[in-house]
Amino acid sequence: MRPGPTAGQVDAYLAPKLLHPSYGADPALPAIQSRALEAGIPPISVSPLQGQFLSILALSIGAERILEVGTLAGYSTAFLSKALPGHGQIDTLELDPHHAAVAQENFLNADLFPFPTIHVGPALETLKRLEKPAEGAYDLVFIDADKEGTLGYVKEGLRLLRKGGVVVVDNAVRSGRIALSREEEPSPNVDGMRRLYDWIEQDGGRTVLANVTQTVGAKSWDGFAILYKLVE
Repeated sequence: MRPGPTAGQVDAYLAPKLLHPSYGADPALPAIQSRALEAGIPPISVSPLQGQFLSILALSIGAERILEVGTLAGYSTAFLSKALPGHGQIDTLELDPHHAAVAQENFLNADLFPFPTIHVGPALETLKRLEKPAEGAYDLVFIDADKEGTLGYVKEGLRLLRKGGVVVVDNAVRSGRIALSREEEPSPNVDGMRRLYDWIEQDGGRTVLANVTQTVGAKSWDGFAILYKLVE
């Protein structure tokens, strides 16, 4: 029996067909990835199709203000910025000053508008200092940072989010290892996601309506957790 195509091959087939010209034909986006590799930044950003998914999500809720936790080299930030209106706002948090410097250069080279504001430092500390933008709360929070801190990032993100806004967490499935017991899989990154799901279960639908979409593709088997805020 012939082996079927891999998930990565399917992504390679779909990307040129599905990527909108504003993304697929924009040389700034692959340039961000190239500069990241040259700068020694690990290639762990979202894929192009995942980036466009985030853009579609932002557009579908009419997002004007976006908060991102985990800038890396700014690849996902660029997709999110391109989904905002000209008067929009995007704040992105990054722990590593080197990553932040590379991202800042990438934003300048990509001529992003609205231009992202990078906040450098530990994400949880930065989140606790942040207030809702003067124009109103954030519409979308995207979290793609260390998984150990996920629950804290989500709670602070919800504080800054408007009712009806959405939190998206990347790497939500961890190749299925979230379903293993803590004895079988004690990884802090996996356990960080388990703690989020335990909190959602305990919340009982009072604060959020949540789901996880499993994904396969160039980034292997993983997923996005999506939380819709039900209360002010």
